[in-house]
Amino acid sequence: MIKRSYNIFFAVLVLCIWSLSGCHHSPGSGNEVNIAEPMSKSQLSQGKTLTFFAPVEGKSSGAVSYRRLIDRYNKSHEVHVVFEGIATADGYNEYLEERLKTGKGDDIFIVNEDSVKTLAHNGHFYDLSSLEAFEKLNDSAREEAVIGDTVYCIPMNMTAYALFVNMDVLAGYGLEAPDNLEEFKSCCTEIKALGGTPISLSRWHATAVPTIAGGLYKLYGAPDFQNQLELLNSGEALIGDYMVEGFKAFQTAVENGWYGDGVDGDIADALRAGEQDISDFVSGRTAFYFGPLEYIPLVEEANPQPDYHVQGIPVPGGTALLTTAVSRLCVNPHSENLDEAMEFVSYLSSEYYKESMKNGTIILPVYKSSDFTLSNEKMRPAYETYESGIRIPAEDMHLKFGSWDVVRELCLEMFNGMTAEEAAEEYNKIQLEQISGYDKQEKYP
Repeated sequence: MIKRSYNIFFAVLVLCIWSLSGCHHSPGSGNEVNIAEPMSKSQLSQGKTLTFFAPVEGKSSGAVSYRRLIDRYNKSHEVHVVFEGIATADGYNEYLEERLKTGKGDDIFIVNEDSVKTLAHNGHFYDLSSLEAFEKLNDSAREEAVIGDTVYCIPMNMTAYALFVNMDVLAGYGLEAPDNLEEFKSCCTEIKALGGTPISLSRWHATAVPTIAGGLYKLYGAPDFQNQLELLNSGEALIGDYMVEGFKAFQTAVENGWYGDGVDGDIADALRAGEQDISDFVSGRTAFYFGPLEYIPLVEEANPQPDYHVQGIPVPGGTALLTTAVSRLCVNPHSENLDEAMEFVSYLSSEYYKESMKNGTIILPVYKSSDFTLSNEKMRPAYETYESGIRIPAEDMHLKFGSWDVVRELCLEMFNGMTAEEAAEEYNKIQLEQISGYDKQEKYP
């Protein structure tokens, strides 16, 4: 079984503490979403301190906004919130798990998607179904917020993995943007034949994104996909039977050098997302880049900026998107300050969304009641797929086994010669092992 190895970092925390003041918070006005009114001081216990733990990396982490909104909250409430954070690359997932295992973990925290299933199994999520914020979530965000029977988070922003297309490069080869997988393959074949490299390479986006889309588009495009998920969870249906199609498309890309010549698993695994793939795309060294919508600003910063657009991932017959929450706001059920923690989550989820809508940093809509407008017209084709095409969860929380990390590692093995059929068979084994282990995991005390 393929396993991801982790190294737990007990790094120095980024710690931000703000002092109290007597000002009372005044909620925003206008057309923005209002989720909950803050409690009055008389309703809150005096002198309590809450801790909020979150990742502090990159433009998508939200840490800057969290700090600003916490500062505002602390000036208007007797309850005081302390922010602590560490980068995911420095061990955030592992550090969060260790903090929660002690039974004295943070009151409020952000969870990354690859930690959700483990933390849920061990009872580290307080049910948030009573919050008005949950009632206001749209269908896509609501799917991200539930695991089992528990509303484990309030999504703070939604994103999707899509295909970035450099129209300048395609025009140089006399090509047009592909509307489906066959057209995508034709573009890649033509570019490679004329000496170019079609697709940007990284260890995450370039591998997992097109492969999951190419393998699961039939599953999530089917009207009875919920029944199929149940069969997959019981082992009656095998995930490899779906994924073999995606693995075959990825094998074609590898064997034809669409990611470049001489690439092996070690070379691919050494390239972090955004490290080289974006620069290759914006400079015109590649025509296509698989990545998240929140990376659009990285393309916009290029000088000169290429003519590009962001669209759905090509699959047979059309396009699909891999959707996910950018950040998931959670409450620790073992907090000694549950009422105060829930009140703060109501505040933060509302104020963060209103501020992000005003600043144009909301990527995809979270609330069904909001007046959503695209932050960048370059992503219009992707948004059209989001609205009317196939939406595939990057990591489906309703499944008892993983996809994102597993598929990535199998793709790395395919750079080293593993075939699509072998990858599908290995995924079947991982599926059955993880299903078996899911109910046998020893819970934390």
